[in-house]
Amino acid sequence: MTEQQQITTPQNESALPLPPIQYISLYSDENIRRGRSLPPPAIPRDGYQMFGFPMNMDDAVIRPLESQKIRRLHPCNYDHRRELKKLNHSILASFLDLLDILIKCPESPRRQEKLEDITLLFIHMHHLVNEFRPHQARETLRVMLEMQKKTAD
Repeated sequence: MTEQQQITTPQNESALPLPPIQYISLYSDENIRRGRSLPPPAIPRDGYQMFGFPMNMDDAVIRPLESQKIRRLHPCNYDHRRELKKLNHSILASFLDLLDILIKCPESPRRQEKLEDITLLFIHMHHLVNEFRPHQARETLRVMLEMQKKTAD
């Protein structure tokens, strides 16, 4: 192959490295049929750790802010779009306030207060976006099934 062909030819690359060959060979079709592959790990019954935090099997996928000891800034029943816009405007206004504080008096204790306010606003925005994850998963699955249905027909 010439250098030009190598550049234009798409290459299949994975974001993750391949697993070690000794593990790949254990899970061949023949080894699985003969029962030579390792059994799957046991399903946790009580709890597990995720990112160093203990989790229970009964925990909600998206935990409420109060359970994480975070003060709620929006009501329990709300319009997601409206609240996200309000948070976005609040973050922008707080950032401009922080810039004003940094220009006038960089050593002011109000600087740390404003940083904590911005942090809290970003946590809330992140939480509201995460509440859309189950909906996103359902929609993605629906689209994948429709694509499979079209290719099967």
